[in-house]
Amino acid sequence: MKKKFVKIGIVGCGRVFEHYIKIFKKRKLKDYEILVVCDSDKNKADRAAKIFKCQKIYNYFSMLKKFENKLDLIIILTPSGSHYEQSMMALSKNFNVLCEKPATMLSKDALKIDKLSKKKKKMFGIAFQNRFNKSVVTLKKLYDKKKFGKILIVNVRLLWSRYQNYYNDKWHGKWKYDGGVTNQQAIHHIDVARWIFGPISEVNSMMTNQINKLQAEDTNNSIIKFKNGATGSIQVTTAVRPSDLSASLEVIGEKGFMVLGGIALNKIENFYFTKISKKEKKMIKESNEKVENGYGNSHSKILNIAFKNIMNKKTTFPVSALEGYSTANLIHALYKSDEKKKWVKVKHNVKSNRLGR
Repeated sequence: MKKKFVKIGIVGCGRVFEHYIKIFKKRKLKDYEILVVCDSDKNKADRAAKIFKCQKIYNYFSMLKKFENKLDLIIILTPSGSHYEQSMMALSKNFNVLCEKPATMLSKDALKIDKLSKKKKKMFGIAFQNRFNKSVVTLKKLYDKKKFGKILIVNVRLLWSRYQNYYNDKWHGKWKYDGGVTNQQAIHHIDVARWIFGPISEVNSMMTNQINKLQAEDTNNSIIKFKNGATGSIQVTTAVRPSDLSASLEVIGEKGFMVLGGIALNKIENFYFTKISKKEKKMIKESNEKVENGYGNSHSKILNIAFKNIMNKKTTFPVSALEGYSTANLIHALYKSDEKKKWVKVKHNVKSNRLGR
C-alpha cells in the first residue's frame, strides 16, 4: 500500500517560520512533503527552499496557480494583515488552509472565511496552539468536571519583552496590519480564557505605550466580566526587560484554584481543590512541559490534527473560523473600550475604530 503524504505549501518565511522549521525537523512521522515555499522577500524564500529542498515562488497568486490540485494544505505564516485575503484566495482555489493567528483583523471577515470553507468543503484551521498545551487541557478537563465549582475570578497575564527593533518593520505594531500586544501576543492567552470559561460579556480597558514607540499599544490593563458572573483582569505587556518573564492564567473558584504559568502557559504552578482524586493529581503532575520559548510545544499537535483530518477527508478543525470570530470580537471590544474610555459590551461584530484600519 502506497504511503500517504500531506503535500504542503508554505507562504511566509519570516519570524514564525523559524519556529515551524524546528517543528518539521523534530517531527518523527514522515507524513508530509513540503513542495513549495513562498515569500515576496527573495532572500527569505531562497533560504527556505534550501532548508526544505523544495521549490520557491515569490508571488502568492503564482503559487496558487502553479500548484492548483497539487497541494493538500497551505500553511499561512505571513503578517497578520495578510491572513484574511490569503485564506480566501486559497479556499477559493480549493485548498485546505492552516493559518497563524489572527485569522482576520476584522471580526466580520472570519464569518466570510467560515462561509467559503463550508461552501468549498475544505478545512480551515487557526493556530491557537496554547489550547493544546498539556496544562491547558488539564485545566479544561477539571473545569468540565466542575472541580472548581462556580468560577469567581479569571486573570490573564503576559509579561513579555519586545525591543524597538521588533516594531521598526513594515507591519509589527501597526493598526492596519497587526495591532499591539493584545492582538499580536496576548490573543493566544485571551483565547484560552474565553474558550474554557465561556463568553466575556463586558470589558474596560486602558492601553498605553510604556517603553516602545509604535502605533498600537505595548501594554494593556483591562477589567473583564464573564457571562457566567465571574470577573477578572487582562494584564499584558511587551515592555519587560531584559527578556520574556512569564505568561500566566489564574483561575479561582468556590471549590478550588489553579495557576498556569511558565513562559507559554506550559506549567501548572499551583493548585488546590476541596475534592480531588489520585488520578487527577497524577494528571496535574504530568501536565508540565519544558519549552524553548513563548511558542511552546503545541504547534506539532496542531499539525497532527490537520494532517489526520486531511488524510481522512475531514473538513473540520478544533479551532475554526467561527472560533476565530468569537475571539476577534473580544479583541475588538478591548480596543474599543480604550478608545471610548468606558465599559464596552462584547456583542456581535463589535468594531474598534483602529484595529485593521
